Amino acid sequence: MSAPRFLTLDIARKMIDAMIKYAQDNRVLPGSFAVVDEGGHVIAAERRDNGLPATFDIAIDKAWTAATMKTSARVLEVITRGQGWRLNVKYNGRLTIIPGSVPVISGNRVIGGIGHSGGSAEEDEAIAQAGLSTFYREDHIDFIGEDRLRSLRKVADAVINHVMEKKLHPVVITIVDEWGWPVLIYRMDDASYGYLEVSRDRAWTAAAFKLPSDEVPNYTGTEHGSEWNERLNTSAGGVPFRLQGLLFAIGIAGNKPQEDKEIAISVLKSTGVELPA
Repeated sequence: MSAPRFLTLDIARKMIDAMIKYAQDNRVLPGSFAVVDEGGHVIAAERRDNGLPATFDIAIDKAWTAATMKTSARVLEVITRGQGWRLNVKYNGRLTIIPGSVPVISGNRVIGGIGHSGGSAEEDEAIAQAGLSTFYREDHIDFIGEDRLRSLRKVADAVINHVMEKKLHPVVITIVDEWGWPVLIYRMDDASYGYLEVSRDRAWTAAAFKLPSDEVPNYTGTEHGSEWNERLNTSAGGVPFRLQGLLFAIGIAGNKPQEDKEIAISVLKSTGVELPA
């Protein structure tokens, strides 16, 4: 079997499945998993049930480093003689030499990166390697356990199916917890990476105010977040919901804002979660 020439959402999710299984099998504390493309932009990222919120962005930054520096954190540490952290000044803190990342190579070319955060340095490194090994295999490792994450995956899958059935533009899906921390980000194939932050910001806004993102100005009078919170995005496409008694919010971006909101509401209703009154 020859390795795929580029990463897709399906491949990225397959890698995450393998990493989660490895982490479960080896009793690693719950953490976060990320797969990015050649440019360092997220294709898929997930946080396990009870995973520390901060691990999500750390996992993404690890994957970003592997993709854009085209090497693992351990090798980068050797190359820079342990001074790679100084480059954080240039890259706004994103570049990291903390172990737990590997580049994805196909045809002698780096096509992406994998990152994990939540365990020890050795555990994070082993988990990232488990994801990489799956890239070169045909079989798929079934996702086991993690009841809450599995339920949120079903919501995201319903969005993907809805978009494909309605022949809408591919979207980026972000689901955050009640505090605005991401639990899941999926970027559909052919969706622009420019929608990543839009999707995340809409989800954050919906969670922070417990309102659909476009309704926030009706209560706050604020339409832009540049003055006090850069995450605030009051365009349509962010919707809060409850699952298993907990508050979450979904942010969708890729079409016109009202279309993104309609996708979110339609899917949430079809999956049986509780929508705000």
